Amino acid sequence: MNANTQAILADLAATEQRRILHDRTTPSPRHHGLTIAEAAFSDHMSRWGSDGYPVRKVGSRWIWDDFCGVSGAPTVYKTKRECVAAIGRYIDILHDKLAGRL
Repeated sequence: MNANTQAILADLAATEQRRILHDRTTPSPRHHGLTIAEAAFSDHMSRWGSDGYPVRKVGSRWIWDDFCGVSGAPTVYKTKRECVAAIGRYIDILHDKLAGRL
């Protein structure tokens, strides 16, 4: 297999994994109150912090990419700071949901 074929297969596997996680709406057994996708997103963000945030620059704007089955925001941001702040607010919502405050 050449490098191009391997890259295509890896991309297809990653896309399929995101689709499966996104489609799952069953509660996470370890994180009561969160779906499996939300729990995976929360775990990743708590491990990697803002270095792991799924932000990407498109042209002169910043977007929040889909990640771990959690869809990104349906908007674009003028600055990276605004995009990172939106993800931070979402993580705060997940923490409140996990704590039973929502």
